[in-house]
Amino acid sequence: MTFKKSALAFVVALALCGGAQAREFTSTITQSAEITQMRPEFKRPDEPNQLFYVQRSPNSNTVIYAARLDAKGMPDRREPVEGFWRKFNIDGSRQPLNFIERMMAYGVKQARTDQNGVTTFTIAALPERRITLNLDAAGKPQALMQAGKHTIKLSYVYLHVVEGGLMPEVPKLDIFGTDIASGKAIHEHLVQK
Repeated sequence: MTFKKSALAFVVALALCGGAQAREFTSTITQSAEITQMRPEFKRPDEPNQLFYVQRSPNSNTVIYAARLDAKGMPDRREPVEGFWRKFNIDGSRQPLNFIERMMAYGVKQARTDQNGVTTFTIAALPERRITLNLDAAGKPQALMQAGKHTIKLSYVYLHVVEGGLMPEVPKLDIFGTDIASGKAIHEHLVQK
């Protein structure tokens, strides 16, 4: 077996065994009047039913999470949230996540919808953070997450990626959203211990 094939087999085996494990982070939370952009030169996506997006330090390609709604405007019970790429660094095209990306990094996990249409889920690479999908007062889908003592409407996540080796590392990340109680912008900076 060649090195590439054995490396791929290892990654697939790891993915099938649920390779993403909870990690410990140090957290710093700041409040401000508005959400700041880590990379203002990166395009801000605006997709139908967009919940939030993930940008990464290497380039402007962006993973977008959007709600899938049924005919009644409620989250689809079979697949309430979808994640996909916008390849802004190339041509802006929409592309699906590949198998390894879904299993190890950006895939939606543990999505469950209750009778009231409230869905909870996690993202593969960040299983320790539960996200709630519900509809706001105007009937628009939103993603809520805890950031310290704050419940925030999630806007975007920025990953500081270190490439190299079999899998890229993310030693730190930034979460941005709006506190649903105060309306203030919340920035949580997380550094892996």
